[in-house]
Amino acid sequence: MASNSRQYWSMGETKALLNIWADENVQQQMEGVCRNEEVIQFMVEELAKLGIQRTTTQVREKLKKMRHLYKTAKRDGRKNFPFFDLMDSVLGGRVEGQLEAETCEIPKCINRSLTQPDKSHSTESVSAPALKRGTHHILPSRIRPETRKRRCDSDTTKDFLNAMTECHKQWLEKEQELRREEWEREAKLRREEMQQEMALRREEGEREERLRREEMEARRKDSELLTSYLEQIAKFIAKGPPAS
Repeated sequence: MASNSRQYWSMGETKALLNIWADENVQQQMEGVCRNEEVIQFMVEELAKLGIQRTTTQVREKLKKMRHLYKTAKRDGRKNFPFFDLMDSVLGGRVEGQLEAETCEIPKCINRSLTQPDKSHSTESVSAPALKRGTHHILPSRIRPETRKRRCDSDTTKDFLNAMTECHKQWLEKEQELRREEWEREAKLRREEMQQEMALRREEGEREERLRREEMEARRKDSELLTSYLEQIAKFIAKGPPAS
């Protein structure tokens, strides 16, 4: 559906969107603006002229995804990303500055270790024989930025996976609870319908039984009345004709 923000984009549609996005005038309008609805709407209209029907939400989500893919390819040095050159011509300088800042940034945990080194790793605690044998103790200051970044990325990935697992677990529990409530609600409705149907049948049966009894009582009364008439006729006949 057109309202689905995850609608599939073909290579041609993606290239058309990026060509519009890379236009100098569009970039000037988007400079320093996080969510410029007018620019996004302009892109939607330009895509519509090319026969590509998309919503502002779909365009915004697609651009966000393409920036992420480009930044990942830039960081890993992989230029086989299909739209690398096009996006690099627009974002190259800005992304390089961001990547350098991320590489040079020292995590807080390591920064504390640098300002307050652990005594257990101090050079003063290393015995002379150990130094003579060439034993090396890695100090926090010798940890390379790349190593620190990999460790932080690994911890972030683990935390993200744990959070996703917990969210999925909670979602399953909620889904099971909703299904159980729905099943109980349907079962309750079925029981109520069956009780109502049984009550209606019982009332109908009682009504039919009452009608049968009333009909039998009416027939009995008719029979008694007919019998009474016949008896009277018989008595009249038995008396014979009156004397002249």
